[in-house]
Amino acid sequence: MPPAQAADTTPMDPNPGPAGNFAWKGFNWEKRFWGGAPQYNKAFAAANVSNPDANGHITMNLTNPTGEAPVGAEFQSTRKGFGYGTYSTTVEKNLQTLQKEVVWGCLFTYDPLAEPGYNEIDLCEASAWGGGAAYGQSWPVTQGHGYWFDATKPPGEGNNTTVFDVTPDPITTHRMVWEPGKITFETFAGEGFAGSLLKRTVLEGATVPVPAQEQIHFNLWVTGAAAGILPV
Repeated sequence: MPPAQAADTTPMDPNPGPAGNFAWKGFNWEKRFWGGAPQYNKAFAAANVSNPDANGHITMNLTNPTGEAPVGAEFQSTRKGFGYGTYSTTVEKNLQTLQKEVVWGCLFTYDPLAEPGYNEIDLCEASAWGGGAAYGQSWPVTQGHGYWFDATKPPGEGNNTTVFDVTPDPITTHRMVWEPGKITFETFAGEGFAGSLLKRTVLEGATVPVPAQEQIHFNLWVTGAAAGILPV
């Protein structure tokens, strides 16, 4: 299948948002230092997010200084209200190596006041979601293209998501085109859009989020207590 073409329905507003901890890709960003969901023990640290390096790369770390209390990482745009358009990001990580309790919250939109789905659109979230009895100990790391339309309902009921296996590719590139009533997701092997198209998902219908005051987030967190969580 050929890759989807960008189908922006409105010009991207160049507003970078208020000043934050660093500037990146034309926008301002804030590192999370406050506690709370979704990390099981509510622990996040700004130090777990690096500033962009000379190549424009940001490194996120999951730390566990005591061996029993993992500390997550998250950063978000200071700008609110991105709306329809094309979003993309490149990730350098073999996602098959994630421990089963770790969640890589790749680029997602979120507006805590936009109920019931919070305008959450997940471009490339990946995890084994704890494995264990709920899934079987061999439950693999999988990835999802999707969005929430009712956050009061559990996964599979309140969201519209296509799940697929991750690959051992050390670099992947992800893109979504958000239009009225339609979202097209794509995941490619390698940097950019010239590599193999690993997965395309098209989701349509009345439950597709409409623009509100969503911010862009990236996060790395843990689903539940696990003394053996290693730094990521």
